Amino acid sequence: MLMFAVRRALADMASHKFLHTVSIVTIALSVFIVSAFALFFNNATDFLDAWRKGVRVIAYVGGPVKDDQRAFLSETIAKLEGVASVKFISREDAFNDLKEKIGDQSSLLDGLDKNPLPDAYEITLTDAYRELTDIEKLVKKVAALPGVEDVEYAQKWLLRFNGMYNLFKATGMVLASVFFIATLLIIANTIRLIMYSRREEIEIARIIGADEKFIKYPLFIEAVVQGGIGGVTGILMLCLAFAAFVPNFAPETGFAFFEMRFIPMRFGIAIVLCSMLIGWVGCYLSIRKFLTY
Repeated sequence: MLMFAVRRALADMASHKFLHTVSIVTIALSVFIVSAFALFFNNATDFLDAWRKGVRVIAYVGGPVKDDQRAFLSETIAKLEGVASVKFISREDAFNDLKEKIGDQSSLLDGLDKNPLPDAYEITLTDAYRELTDIEKLVKKVAALPGVEDVEYAQKWLLRFNGMYNLFKATGMVLASVFFIATLLIIANTIRLIMYSRREEIEIARIIGADEKFIKYPLFIEAVVQGGIGGVTGILMLCLAFAAFVPNFAPETGFAFFEMRFIPMRFGIAIVLCSMLIGWVGCYLSIRKFLTY
């Protein structure tokens, strides 16, 4: 029975090459686009995590800091939730660091009457305390300490990146739904056209009392094979695009600290299986109008 269904499915695919090719190409493009968004989400999450690990909260202190005040602030900040370490940066050290960073143009600072930079505390966060809401809570606590005039962190950058990430996430979910429905309909229509071309054969088979499995199984196999081939093709297209794009990503963007990763194998397998499931559902939607279950 199974071998008959497989042979019949392959024969139908060979005799309806155009219809099956259109279905497979549609599935491949759908899988490619949806997988590309999944690839973006996966790497965007990794990128955000990697960037957050480098986030430092800087607390600026008004006026010169005495030894007792410096020790008090260091101990108080170190006890706050989410703080991994605290480093005091004197205005002299900050001024010397600035000179080193600007290099040959450091002579521009020689004309200053006094050091304009304040004393500061560089606060490193724990790995579990890197969400934007957690950072904002910590910033408020640090800003409320006596002697602290201002607190800085990459708030605007984090807000923009989170906003862009959420926008792409919502767009990806919408596109995934649209392509899911479109793929489902195309497979359903493909199977329906095949059944129309075989309607006389199907009617004769039903009249003589043939088991409906002989009719249904080849169609289900065709649809599942379409979904599988389309899913694998879409993943391969994404793999080729990834291989062409990634080598130039870090040098051109300056994100050398971050390494892009392809989607995990288990995710790729899940996509292919979903494509096959879509094929099965599309076939079911078509043949239920012709056959009684």
